[in-house]
Amino acid sequence: MNESFGIRIASDPPARLWGGFGDLEIPADIVEDAPAIYLGGGELLNAPDFEIPINGQAERIDIRLSGVSAEVLAIAIGEAASVKGAKVHFVRFYFDEDWQLEEVEYDNVFRADKLTFSSEETDEGRSRVLTLSIATEDTDRNRSPQAYWTDADQRRKSPTDAIFSHVAQIYQGVLRRFGPR
Repeated sequence: MNESFGIRIASDPPARLWGGFGDLEIPADIVEDAPAIYLGGGELLNAPDFEIPINGQAERIDIRLSGVSAEVLAIAIGEAASVKGAKVHFVRFYFDEDWQLEEVEYDNVFRADKLTFSSEETDEGRSRVLTLSIATEDTDRNRSPQAYWTDADQRRKSPTDAIFSHVAQIYQGVLRRFGPR
């Protein structure tokens, strides 16, 4: 089974790019309410393994598309301002041995931070590169990595979640037993 990657940016109208060449039509599914066309963005340079945020650390990723066509670059320049804050789906496309689409899988959902363009020198000449900086919703620069989590912090996010309800009883020099008694 062959695999390729794509991104769907929920701008107005949605921007859809995939890591191959030419247009790719996908059927309606859980994200697309009607058949949709993903524009060939060129070679996807990085398709990272996604991590699960632990201990309040969010994930930030740069997705780079090289060999971007003039059509895709024009669309991206026109949409660059509306991209900030848009929902971004990272998509995996699975093909059979004849490169016929078999399955579409949505890996993760991110928030778009910025879209930048550059031109790089390659062995074949100059290549246009489109870089989309995305992050999980929890990416926030207002809390240091060594911050303390309190019941009030958690209840602001989820009023019924009492996971941190005993944090106020824990302080330096006191031992607290965890687990079953």
